[in-house]
Amino acid sequence: MDWTMILYGVVDTVIYSLIGVILMGLGFLLISFFTPFSIKKEIEDDQNISLGIIIGAVILGIAIIVASVISSPSANVPKGAPAQNIEQQK
Repeated sequence: MDWTMILYGVVDTVIYSLIGVILMGLGFLLISFFTPFSIKKEIEDDQNISLGIIIGAVILGIAIIVASVISSPSANVPKGAPAQNIEQQK
């Protein structure tokens, strides 16, 4: 078992997870900045369920975008990976 490859995988996972959490936080801050009312007051005090559903849907949308960007193939594809085999067959 190649422990260096496992270590690189763990480090990459931790780094990408932190980047994803930071981007999700920035997305929520942008939503809070552009709304003309207090999201916290509307959801917690006024029990606005529809706003909670909308904010949840926006957060899920941002999460899907961040996850797809993080999991997209990069230029560092190892040799013998399927992407290179397809290019070689053309």
